[in-house]
Amino acid sequence: MSTNKSLLNESARATVARLKANRAQLSQVQSDTKEATQKTTSNSRVTQRVSKNKTPVNAAERKNVANRIIKQLLFGELTQGQALKALRIDVLGLKQDVFAKLVDISRKTLSDIENDRGSYKTDILNKAFKPFGLKVGLLPTSASTLNSLLQGERATD
Repeated sequence: MSTNKSLLNESARATVARLKANRAQLSQVQSDTKEATQKTTSNSRVTQRVSKNKTPVNAAERKNVANRIIKQLLFGELTQGQALKALRIDVLGLKQDVFAKLVDISRKTLSDIENDRGSYKTDILNKAFKPFGLKVGLLPTSASTLNSLLQGERATD
């Protein structure tokens, strides 16, 4: 009987020793992983793109894309919300939460603006559009009037 008890004690000790060794090894792996993550983060710029599959555009392309979207907004082909979403994704390539922090509005407010829900004050809309050099203003209701105004501007330049 004492041999069985002795074997059980040895078995229990071996199990405890094995568990302690596993815990120490796991702790070391976690520590190494944390260090590697910190080095990677500090050595490279971390961006949160909308999609891993979406390739970032260069500065010249961004300007062309932004101008195309703004033109569609001016001529009523896009709503304010659709334009903001297109600018955020196609020009900056940022997720809603990152962009919302950038412009100092809540993610929910940004989502509501992009989905054309709610009625927001001018200062909130101006915050949202500021990174694109835009602000809320008055436009002619007629696309032809707007077009003639823009054509006239180009002629006088």
